Amino acid sequence: MPFEPVSHDPRLRKKVLLRDPLPGMKHISHIILRPGERVSVHSHPDAYEVFYCIRGEARMKVGAEEVSLLSGTCLVVEPGEEHAFVEIIDEVELLYFLCTAGA
Repeated sequence: MPFEPVSHDPRLRKKVLLRDPLPGMKHISHIILRPGERVSVHSHPDAYEVFYCIRGEARMKVGAEEVSLLSGTCLVVEPGEEHAFVEIIDEVELLYFLCTAGA
């Protein structure tokens, strides 16, 4: 599968593993983020975003709260909730799912 730019941060590259795999699911994607990289503040007004950390460690800002995303953890971001990766501590490998709200 080819790499493609992340819509809100085109300098970052992801692999879309599946597009529209199930009703209400927009995509399943894979990305590796390295120390020093950032993901800017953004939101998805009509979708949940679910992150599963395969390996590594990162700090995220979700709304007003900072949270750690560690190997083996899962995080759900609500529709419209602003979120960003503010620090990649150890190279982090993620699977993430974008799911339509209300599906």
